[in-house]
Amino acid sequence: MADSTLIKLKSLQEFEEVAIQKLPERGLGFAVTYITFGDKRTRREMQKAFNRYWLQPNVLTARQPFPSTWTTLLGQPIRIPICIAPTADQAVVAPPDGDILTAQAAAELGTLMIYSSVSNLRIDEFGSKVPPNGLHWAQTYLFKDKRNTLHIVRNAEKYGFKAIVVTADSPVDYISSSGRGEEVDEQIVPSEMTITISPNVAYLKGKARESRKYSDHELWNPSDGTAYFEAFCAPTWEDLAWLKGQTKLPIVLKGILTAKAAKLAVKAGVDAIIVSCHGGRQLPGVQPPLFALPEVLEAVKGSKIEVYLDGEIRFGSDVVKALALGARAVFIGRPVLWGLAVKRKEGVKRVLQILEDEFKTVLTMCGCSSLQDVDSSLVKLKSLF
Repeated sequence: MADSTLIKLKSLQEFEEVAIQKLPERGLGFAVTYITFGDKRTRREMQKAFNRYWLQPNVLTARQPFPSTWTTLLGQPIRIPICIAPTADQAVVAPPDGDILTAQAAAELGTLMIYSSVSNLRIDEFGSKVPPNGLHWAQTYLFKDKRNTLHIVRNAEKYGFKAIVVTADSPVDYISSSGRGEEVDEQIVPSEMTITISPNVAYLKGKARESRKYSDHELWNPSDGTAYFEAFCAPTWEDLAWLKGQTKLPIVLKGILTAKAAKLAVKAGVDAIIVSCHGGRQLPGVQPPLFALPEVLEAVKGSKIEVYLDGEIRFGSDVVKALALGARAVFIGRPVLWGLAVKRKEGVKRVLQILEDEFKTVLTMCGCSSLQDVDSSLVKLKSLF
């Protein structure tokens, strides 16, 4: 796809439409199923949540050009408060180095990327290849075999990652009556696919395992009880306390949606929270993260915990609303995969640039001269009646 065509894509929805067309053409139709998987009702409610808030602009107060949007996350500077969530299978969408391409895009645009522990690329391989000026956090599960978790942590320390992100909302995997939706049918996986699945899961049932190819999808099939149950093993707050004792890196807890859980996170001594429902891929019927954000912020008031948000962010106005309600930054997942599918690194950069341009435009039209002007006065919740 020519760069001129890439520039013509003006919205994240257009990226999604093009990606859904291009992936099957490359024999990667199963990737579309994986990316789009999630409870449809929950995802719709996440989108509706942003529409439930009106923007309330202040007139005759903005200046052009819009001042810097630099901020910090856990003391580390980023140019825009729009970051990349931990997202698996990037190397499937953009083989063989999708994760590296995303890291390059993030570094070039001055923002943060969270590396996924179930990436197709081992964390040491990722850490040795990413741009030295990039900012990276490492996501992990509290795996059943703690050696798998320590593999992430020790390499994160070695390769300069600035925090550990613990996914807390997946004690088990959700399987609907119609099936999980992302299990891979070997009939549709290209025979030449040689990408390794979840290489960071180095221990299964207490023993070291050999690398497997992506087509050997039984590693994540719930019927065989191997790598699948290393992640979905119902960890506890005690496991989190164990992890905190293993590293001096800041701990970010991802998947908090209630005041009760947020208060326990404060007690556990975590450094930040990502208000998230796993993109609607786990528990169906939960409240949208945007609606959960105010109660989480209230619960951590008085602490030094930073609070971020993800979940169906598709427009610059969504970013403004999240920040106005108190989030320090937002994270995106699926749009990154759409960008990779359309045009690899340049596609990811374009996705981020679209959100950044919209974000700055909305801020200016709301009368903001800096990020310090963004507060709850900019939004108003629509009445249910």
